[in-house]
This record gives sequence, structure tokens and C-alpha cells, in this order.
Amino acid sequence: MPEAPQMSEAGCTPGPGKGYSVVQVVTPSEEAGSASRTPTQDWTSRVPDGGWGWLVVGGSFILAMVMPLVNQGFGVIFSRYLLQEGSSSSLNFWLFNVQSCIWNTMGLMIKPLTQEFGWRPVAITGVLLAFVSLLLSAFTPSPVFLLFSFSLLSGIGGGLVMCMTFIIVPSYFDRRRGLANAVMMAGVCTSQIVGPPFLRFLQDEYGYRGATLILAAVILNCCVGAAFYHPVEWHLKKPPQSASPPYTEPAARESRQADCGGEEAEWASLVAHTRARGEDGIHWDGEESTSTKYKPDGVEPDAGAPRQVVDLRRLMARVARNTVAGLAILRSPCALIIGLGSTFFLIGFYNFIMMVPFAMQIAGHSLADAVNCISASAFSNLVMRILGSVLSDYAWYNMRLAYMAGLALTATSIMVFPLLESVPWMMVVMTTWGMGVGTTMSLFNLIMVEFMGLENLPLMFGGTSLMMATGFLTIGPLIAFHRTLHSTCPN
Repeated sequence: MPEAPQMSEAGCTPGPGKGYSVVQVVTPSEEAGSASRTPTQDWTSRVPDGGWGWLVVGGSFILAMVMPLVNQGFGVIFSRYLLQEGSSSSLNFWLFNVQSCIWNTMGLMIKPLTQEFGWRPVAITGVLLAFVSLLLSAFTPSPVFLLFSFSLLSGIGGGLVMCMTFIIVPSYFDRRRGLANAVMMAGVCTSQIVGPPFLRFLQDEYGYRGATLILAAVILNCCVGAAFYHPVEWHLKKPPQSASPPYTEPAARESRQADCGGEEAEWASLVAHTRARGEDGIHWDGEESTSTKYKPDGVEPDAGAPRQVVDLRRLMARVARNTVAGLAILRSPCALIIGLGSTFFLIGFYNFIMMVPFAMQIAGHSLADAVNCISASAFSNLVMRILGSVLSDYAWYNMRLAYMAGLALTATSIMVFPLLESVPWMMVVMTTWGMGVGTTMSLFNLIMVEFMGLENLPLMFGGTSLMMATGFLTIGPLIAFHRTLHSTCPN
């Protein structure tokens, strides 16, 4: 881990009722050579592109491999229980789509929550919520109770973890961003390959309740992966440029010095500010603690209220205001196009994979056949996710064309699948479907960076997540209504 910068005592000036405002950060190497340093030295902050970033990638692989079992394994986990209880297709779709809606809504909350509490506390909290969700779902008294135990709790917990994973991995890399993204995507596909047979084995051996309890214990291990989610500011590099810049005119030289000094001060303030507040978003200054964020307008302290209540009000107001402010990214036409495309794609993807176990069992096929089809699609999905992510590091690779080709292949496969009756042909189409999904998902977050910029990735991901959440509550129930209407119509 890089050595932590040390904040000099003389470089900090306490403000009235505030935490320390950072003026200067001195590292040991700088302290030794500060006398010989020239004002024309240019320092730039840069992402690690390795180092601790690979530990973040390892943690993301663990989370991406285990956490999707909660929602992508919905059909395998709950299909037998819901069919035995006589649950309607509408309720099944509502259980899944409400959970998916909440799951995606959490993407909008990632930036405000991590600003206040830090990356690791938010991620670990999400893991614990997903664990409690499955624990309660194992003892559900009725299918309706799953709207609370599964849809609400796992939607919040799993959404926090997975949305954060898609944001933090690209933030640690530049030249190797595609390779790092491929490792994370491999975790998602490993979950799809290993998950369904594993869940089916648990169902066969231990029944619904025992299988759900074991899965809850497996989910709890995600805390290990979440522990690696340091803020990227902790590991920024600032390599010095040439110490002997070419001769420039006096006016240009003064401008250059001012720019270099501004960049260095900005980097120093950023790192020291992040380390000083730790991961809880709070500066501790003597007896009083204040947030690193400024107070939102219209939130005044109540003299008659306890201090904890006032702080909670301010915290909630900050999170709400920052959440709403992040939606301004959707004013961009490019952001809207990316958001709408991702919304329709993922709604179709999740509803289709959730429907496959139900549809195949109703058609007379076994749950094992459905699991084999899902696993075949997951294998081709894995190959294309890794290939697409790695190729994205090369300049000749056309991300836009590959993204559109993946969408077309996915849509065609979904239209063909209901027309088939033979399991081998179903497996072929599911494999083709997995190729289309893998091609598109390999670029899901990278295309946001490509067209909107890395600095806008959290806002872009949050805006897209809100659009997907809205779609799951509108388009998803329409699919359920059409299926229910079709099943009740006479032949």
C-alpha cells in the first residue's frame, strides 16, 4: 500500500466550528527535497492502474460471483416453493420486478452515500442486508411476505453492492480498464455457470428452507470482497514530469507555474481531505464533528432538538439533495440514449432469465433441463464478456458497433426461444442469447466512460439505474399481465 502522506502541523488552520482545512501536505520524500524543488515542477494526479486496484478487482470478482445469485437465481431458488403455494404469475413477476426496481434505484444513491459514509461501510452494509433478506425468506409464512423479505431487503443490499462494483473498478484503471473490467465480468458469468447447478443441488438435498439458509451463509462471505473497496483517492499516483521544462517567455512561464501550483495543491488537498475524514465522511475536531460537505440550504438546526436528530436531518438532506442533483446528467441527449438502451436491454435480460425455469417446467421439462440451458448461456456469456472487455482496450475496437450487435443478437434469440419445443434446440438458442448478452454487458459501464467521461461515471450510472428501476415497475408488470392474459385465454 502506498505510504500515507503526513499532514504538517503548520499547514493546517482550524476554522471556527469546522474541521481542519488543508493547506499543505508533506510526504517524507518531499520533506527531504523541498529545498531543491523548483516552482516549475508539474505534478498530476493519476489513477493507480494497478497496485491496490488489483485487490479491488479481486474483491469485485468475489462480489460479482456471489451476489447475483440473489436476483439471477430467483427462478431456481423460489420456483418450486411458489408453484407449490399456487402463486400467480402476476405475483411472481411483481416479486422479481420490485426487487429489480429497488436494486437499480440504489445506483442513484451510491455517490451520495459513499460521500457521507465511505465505500467499505456502504458495501458491507449491503452485504449484511442481503444476508438478512435470505434469512427471513427461508421462514416466509406466505409468498406475499417475500415482497418485504426478498424484494425490499435484497433489493437494497444487493443493489448497493453491485452498483458500487460497476463504478469502483473502472475508477482505479486507465490503460488496463478493459482487462480489469473483464475480471469483474468473469465473476458475474461464473455465478451464472456455477450458481444454477449449485442452487439446484441445495434444493434437492436440503429443500427450500435449508437451501435458502445455506445461500444466506454464502452471501455473508462477500464481506471479504467488500473490505478491499478503498476510496481511489487513497492510492492516487503523482509522477513528476521533467524537472527542466523548455524555456518559455516570462508571461507564459508565470502562467505555467500558476497552473502547476494549482494542480499540486488540488491533489494534496484531495488526498489529505479524504484520509482525514476516513471513510465515514466526518471530520473530528476536538469535541465537535462536522461533515466534510457544506450544509444544505434550508436545513437549520433546531434549538429544541437533540444534536443527533439535527445531524441526522442534515445527513438525510445532503443525501437527498445530492441524489436529485445527480439527475442533471440526463439532460444530455447522449446520456438519455445510453440510459434508454441499457434500460430496455436489462429489463428484457432479467425477465427472460427469470421466466425460463417457470416456462420450461410448465411445458413439461424438468428443472434440471432449465438449469442446463441457463448454464450453457452463461458459458457463452462468460467468453464474450471477457473478450469484449479485453478488446475495448484497443483503439481499433468499435465499442458502439459491438454494443449494437449484442443488442440485436439478444433480441433475436428471445423471439425465437418460445417457438421451440426440443431441449437441444433450446440450449442452442440460449447459447446464442448468452453471446449477445455477453457482448453488450462487456461494454455496459465502459461505454458510459467512453462517451460521458470517467468523472461522470457515478452520475451516469445513477441516472441509468433510475431509468431501469422505472422500467422494471412499468414494463415488467406489462409482461406479467400479457402472460396471465395469454394463459387464461381458450385455445
